[in-house]
Amino acid sequence: MRDTRKKLRLAVAGTGAMARYHLVRFGSTGAVVPVACYDRSRERSRNLAGELSLRACDEIDDLLDIREIDAVSVAVADPQHYDVCAAAIRRGIPVFMEKPFTVDVSQAEHLVELQARHRVPLLINFSKMNYPAIHGLMVAVGNGSLGAIREIELRYQQRWMAGTVWGEWWRNPRWLWRISSSHGGGGALRDLGSHLLFLALRLGGPVKGVHTESTIMGDRSAAHGTGYSCDMNDTFTIELNHSGGATARLHGSYVDPRWTNHVYLRVTGTEGSAEVSAEREKNLLSLSRSGAVRTLRFAKIYSTYDAFVTGVLCGASWEAFRPSAAEGLAVQRVIAGLPSGAGGGAERAADERPTNLDKGVPITTIMTAIVLLGQPAFEILSIPIEGVSWKRYWR
Repeated sequence: MRDTRKKLRLAVAGTGAMARYHLVRFGSTGAVVPVACYDRSRERSRNLAGELSLRACDEIDDLLDIREIDAVSVAVADPQHYDVCAAAIRRGIPVFMEKPFTVDVSQAEHLVELQARHRVPLLINFSKMNYPAIHGLMVAVGNGSLGAIREIELRYQQRWMAGTVWGEWWRNPRWLWRISSSHGGGGALRDLGSHLLFLALRLGGPVKGVHTESTIMGDRSAAHGTGYSCDMNDTFTIELNHSGGATARLHGSYVDPRWTNHVYLRVTGTEGSAEVSAEREKNLLSLSRSGAVRTLRFAKIYSTYDAFVTGVLCGASWEAFRPSAAEGLAVQRVIAGLPSGAGGGAERAADERPTNLDKGVPITTIMTAIVLLGQPAFEILSIPIEGVSWKRYWR
């Protein structure tokens, strides 16, 4: 067990909305003290530093050479991920990295090799696994509760480009860069698609076949003259053939007028199916098994932020951090249209306890699934962040 008086001294690479969100989430753990921030813009780094009394840096080497840091949170633009992560790993600094892992396969492969060589913790923040219902679904699949998985449907639908639900996107660099190759954006495919592909690999295992279609559907005339190319996709579909026999169909969009920020999963197996439809509520799972349909409500889970902080403070093995660099590489390979390789899907048997728990690192939580009408369908106990160790009580 970690000493609760000990705090993780955190450096933050990036000063935008996601970097600020990282600071909020890490702050909620009660075990983190931010000490410094970095941005290539001196003005932005000093603005954030002034707000939070941090040390400001406009060179990444200056940030990572600060002796008083225990870890770095990486929330810079996608094209900077590789350089920042590689520099941190070479210095032996644990890395919490916002998805996507990198912008191409070769970068991802090199970071996996570099991490193994230096044995440094690295966790990729595929944050949808922090949704309680999605986490519970991954646990159920990993423990065979639905039988052999046959079909997976995943959707991530937003409408910020179809109106002004999140403001006038054509005036805000936060949105413009996502659809602009000129500023390192990868469109909806790399942004939303990386989330869905991570989930597909966790649910269906390694991928042997990929078919991807991406297109531009939204009107971009309002962004003319902004200096952003606005040339990347805003809608995509992916079909995956998993090595274990399952077929997955994925869809993502920035221009779906029906949803503000909607994540949908449906998994069908030989012994049952499960469905999650998450926009405002992220804790409800609909489970169908043996002809009975039940709605389950899950408690708050131990998040990727909690797991990273606890793991670093307790000295967990670099191999224990999940989502891992190998999983990030698998996602990157599928985005590129390649088979996922061995890093895709679950990385240990369903009922094998992870080694960091054996060492006493408390990265577990207790969640109880409660049927909204009727008796509990099952209880979920001792779920590690990987979501693979679960004792079930079916009734």
